[in-house]
Amino acid sequence: MSALADQVIIVTGAASGIGRAIAESVSRAGGHAIITDIDLARAEQTAGEIREAGGGATAMPLDITRPDEAAKVRDTVLAQFGRIDGLVNDAGIDAPHGLAWEIGNDEWRHVIEVDLNGAWYCSHAMIPAMRAAGCGRIVFISSLAARLGSAHLSPAYATAKAGLIGLTVSLSAQLESSGILVNAVTPGPTGNTGRPYSEAGRKAYVEAHPMGFGGPEPIAEAVLYLLGPGSAWTSGSVMNVSGGHFRGI
Repeated sequence: MSALADQVIIVTGAASGIGRAIAESVSRAGGHAIITDIDLARAEQTAGEIREAGGGATAMPLDITRPDEAAKVRDTVLAQFGRIDGLVNDAGIDAPHGLAWEIGNDEWRHVIEVDLNGAWYCSHAMIPAMRAAGCGRIVFISSLAARLGSAHLSPAYATAKAGLIGLTVSLSAQLESSGILVNAVTPGPTGNTGRPYSEAGRKAYVEAHPMGFGGPEPIAEAVLYLLGPGSAWTSGSVMNVSGGHFRGI
């Protein structure tokens, strides 16, 4: 039997990049991926391509900064499928470069609203349905920026991604008794999502990190594990998937 046979998994920001790779992995594992994205046309294209490949996928519009839209996705999924087995909070904005003394309040609020609050709004909307079912999985896509910091990335981004780790450990402690497992993944540079590397930058990276850029697929495989039966004793974890970019706990 497939690892996610008949399960319904909502993936935010799933029209492209890591989110799309996660949705594709879900469908290959026998699950039905709910492709949510602020760009509905692109989400519909992604869902169509997954269906053409023999998988199950449905596109739905979602601006994660709108709690009412998250609730609408929940209600629509329950009406159509009768269940929500998992939520992967992938949607967010790329890491902006910026120095603390140069960042305006509007930028700070925008990054926090999208990368932290948006994941909270989506999780908050889905938790009641999972509690009613007595089971569920929530996975947050954080970032190594939450662990390492950077002289170049905006502190707002690192703060938001660190906040997702805080959500992971807090929600896991509260939801395990309801059969809901909450975990996070901290991806390293994939090489083909986010801000592009220059050729010189790519060369320097590979020299420093021989495993190189993994692309989004290793992240998707880690998420698939956290959604599947093999992770039944895994809760409150922060999984480092970075090809040696970060080592240790």
